[in-house]
Amino acid sequence: MNNKVLFGVLTILFNSYGVPCFMQGQVKTGVLRIVLAIVTFGVIGIINLIKGIILGIKILKMSDAEFEEAKKEYITDGIPA
Repeated sequence: MNNKVLFGVLTILFNSYGVPCFMQGQVKTGVLRIVLAIVTFGVIGIINLIKGIILGIKILKMSDAEFEEAKKEYITDGIPA
């Protein structure tokens, strides 16, 4: 997770598949996103897609210093699904 732009773009495109969670080392949360998206017939996946767009834009708007500070904690939007 060294590149802010790469992380932001992957968050926008693949948040519903849990890719940002896997990039941050949160394997359980990433797998949970995939399973819940399947179990709910994509409803949670659509919600996570919208949240990923918002979170990805926030990440891309961050300065490098803000991104480095945010990397010390997990960058999530509060919903595990």
